[in-house]
Amino acid sequence: MALEREYSYFLKNKESLLKNYEGKFIVIVGEELMGNFNTQEEALAEASKKYKPGSFLIQKVSKGEEDTTQRFFSMVYF
Repeated sequence: MALEREYSYFLKNKESLLKNYEGKFIVIVGEELMGNFNTQEEALAEASKKYKPGSFLIQKVSKGEEDTTQRFFSMVYF
């Protein structure tokens, strides 16, 4: 599955990410945090400058599970 490695990294590190980035949108490439942003739009704009679509995960860091269940299987623009 695409971005499975990135999503696994997020889940494994969720507690520490919550301490540092709660409410932020983070960009993950492989098993590395590449940046944090206030909005999803900012995260997408910056990540798109450096990485190809489909090679990075943008994830909102929050305690609830509603922010971890949204999945897209094609190019999506907001």
